[in-house]
Amino acid sequence: MAPGVAVLNGERELVSLMVSDIRDRGDHFKFDVHFCSRDLPDKAPEPFLSGHGYQEPVAGLRSLLDNLAGVVLGDISALRHDPAADGLSLEVKVSGEGRERSCEIVLWLDLTRTTRALKVWGSRGRQRSGLRFHTDIPALEAFRAAIERLAFPAAEA
Repeated sequence: MAPGVAVLNGERELVSLMVSDIRDRGDHFKFDVHFCSRDLPDKAPEPFLSGHGYQEPVAGLRSLLDNLAGVVLGDISALRHDPAADGLSLEVKVSGEGRERSCEIVLWLDLTRTTRALKVWGSRGRQRSGLRFHTDIPALEAFRAAIERLAFPAAEA
């Protein structure tokens, strides 16, 4: 994984969520979101939808990371995180027991910060695009840890 990005891969690694360029703005973070896919397992994932400059309050991001940790530990079996403003909505539903646990991930991305064509589409009432895939608990924990490391580097020290 490239430095400066957090990637949540689907179970077959053909689709993924990538969060990049997390920037601390004091009381909130700005970041970019990319829905990625690849045609074959030996090809690198490529973004097919990207949005730039989304915002999340510090407390909102901390809450998301805490809730994702709860999913990883088995304390939470379902969660929904909606942004305070435009941004990325995330739903996680856990199924299975013990080492057999897996997650269904449902993502909704606000289109207001994407391409000009999609902004026009969004202004006509179709303002969100979705992606659904399954992943495992270790992949979810790697994603959570990467966001934690990028957003709160002092917490690691």
